[in-house]
Amino acid sequence: MTNKTSKKRAEDILIDDDLLSHPKGFQAIPEVDEAELLFANNIRKALKTQRKRIDEREQNELQDRLNRSIRQYQRRRRIGQISSIAAILLIALAVVSLVETNRSEFLRFASNFSVDPQAGQTKLILEKGNDLKIADKEASIKYSSITNSIEVNSIQQNTKTALAEETNLHTLLVPFGKRTKITLSDSSIVWVNSGSKLVYPSRFDDDKREVYLEGAAIFDISHRADQPFYVYTDDLDVRVLGTMFAVSAYPDDETVNTVLERGKVELKYKGTRLIGYEKDILAPGTKASYSPEDGAMNHSQVNTRNYTSWKDGYVFLEKKTLGYIVKKIARYYNVEIHVEEEQLASETFSGLLDLRNNANQILEIISEVINIDVENDHDRIIIKRKQKQ
Repeated sequence: MTNKTSKKRAEDILIDDDLLSHPKGFQAIPEVDEAELLFANNIRKALKTQRKRIDEREQNELQDRLNRSIRQYQRRRRIGQISSIAAILLIALAVVSLVETNRSEFLRFASNFSVDPQAGQTKLILEKGNDLKIADKEASIKYSSITNSIEVNSIQQNTKTALAEETNLHTLLVPFGKRTKITLSDSSIVWVNSGSKLVYPSRFDDDKREVYLEGAAIFDISHRADQPFYVYTDDLDVRVLGTMFAVSAYPDDETVNTVLERGKVELKYKGTRLIGYEKDILAPGTKASYSPEDGAMNHSQVNTRNYTSWKDGYVFLEKKTLGYIVKKIARYYNVEIHVEEEQLASETFSGLLDLRNNANQILEIISEVINIDVENDHDRIIIKRKQKQ
């Protein structure tokens, strides 16, 4: 008969990597007490919900769940005080909640507006529900502190709108098939790609400059040592003093990718931690790919122009699969593309593509290298394997 004193307690379970990673789960380990296991599971599940950004209501609910678990544990054990691990976890949770408050407010505002991928126009949403609509595929927006205005320039329109006296959060929604270059109030430049959302303040008045991104953008940040720049996504934060880098954080992609062209950035992400965050420093020429699903972060050396050249009107590809290319083209031109064979989607292509061409012309160029036929079926493009003559 197993001695109860040798049984694992909740704190032992939560801090033992071998138990947490046991192939059959730590439920299968005989020295784990059932009551302690239940308590540890409750805490672990509660903390893992922080992988997604939580607002104040969810934070309160999470803390209530922890308190209920502790009270249940106390009743079962008939002890007067909570276990040390529970106390530590509650304190840590409170600290994390405080740190997240400012970020959560920013993300909560960002969630008010969503990108309609099929929208016909780019939309700049200002304060009090006012918005500017831009019909052109390419547009330039500039915030001027000298004239205290927003200038919009495109082929079809040139407008100047006065900025409100108070600082407000603005939202730029760029649908598929459109792109926008925006100069922020600090002279930083952001190239926002198709199907993306950028939220930012009309002025950077605080001790840090913060923006939120969903989708893809390239950032060229003006250097301000006393006012660091932060790019928030749902699953990863980028901190920078002055540099040029690209971030891709589309909701339907499996990874959040950051590519550093010059300077230095710090990435903050949940990773595999139950509490707190992990941090990485990127060197120029590095791509960081973060998987929110399993918390894995991978670094690789890359040719940065493969990820930034679209802002200059072309795409440079090195051994990219047809599936990868088609996904990019579909977003860039706002077209539906279907590849008939899964095996065909794994074929690779290298070369330079001029984005001034339309989607069909781009695919015809690719067909000269990959053995494919490109057909139009009403509003979508079908890619088939070329039949032997």
